Amino acid sequence: MAKIAVFGGTGYLASLIKNQNSFKKNKYFFFSRKKNAKNFFNYKFTKKNLKIFKKFEYIVHLIGPNQNQLLKNINLIKKKNQITSNICDLCLINNIKLIYISSMQVYKDYGKNNISLNSKINLKNSYSKAHYESERIIIKKFLNHKNMFTILRIGNVFGFKKYENLREINNNIIHSLCVSALKKNKIIINNGSVQRTFVPSKIFMQVLNFIITKKFFKNSIINISYKNLNLRDTAKLIQKRCKFIFNLNIDTIIKKSRQKKKILIHSNQNLKFSPDNKKIYFEIDQILKNINKIIKKYKLIMK
Repeated sequence: MAKIAVFGGTGYLASLIKNQNSFKKNKYFFFSRKKNAKNFFNYKFTKKNLKIFKKFEYIVHLIGPNQNQLLKNINLIKKKNQITSNICDLCLINNIKLIYISSMQVYKDYGKNNISLNSKINLKNSYSKAHYESERIIIKKFLNHKNMFTILRIGNVFGFKKYENLREINNNIIHSLCVSALKKNKIIINNGSVQRTFVPSKIFMQVLNFIITKKFFKNSIINISYKNLNLRDTAKLIQKRCKFIFNLNIDTIIKKSRQKKKILIHSNQNLKFSPDNKKIYFEIDQILKNINKIIKKYKLIMK
């Protein structure tokens, strides 16, 4: 059984790994800087700490500030860079393979034009810059070491996480639109022509488990996409699911929308997927049901 350490173990993507992993041959262990976490770890690798990871074969690196955190404190990029450097050193000392979860948002034209690995990088956006700098550190650290890492530039991952209150839901387009639909009975989109590539949480897990089981570590960067939708179509999809599940009539207000050609995202042949709408519907339905429960609970408390 493969032992995998997940760094950033209390974040959203880590919660999806906990919820969605059904592949019994891969055993995930979650580490976090939060002091109330089950496996607290400060990512300062002393000799004592290094012994903990001798039996691990893989590390999934999820650590990093979100967009809102970076708006408040740009110095978090430096902190993330140091942690990434430390994780690379840990991998080199113990011969551990690394999977780094980056983002499609590193690309300057993400959502606007076709994307390939040669597309221009957006260094003006602090979130994009944070991911890109971590990628550069990983590539440099493993320059003289073959078959040690895979970097995944992944689209907007979405899927079921059991939220306890609405304040937890942020930095996720589909989740935010679902909240708006159920709380306000309407979805407002400022620019409906903006396109995103959405990745259901089960597909995210398939990618992770494929890389680990197939030992797909070629010191490479891979784009991961699943279903490309513009924001207008995303809002319409949520509108239809609300009608289907709750018989709710949701208004969609699209302030600006122009027809654009479909954007192509070039990815590795081994990690290409044929989009299945049923998988997307299932994940959105689970999100809507969870959010609806929270809203009902909140209304009862307010009464």
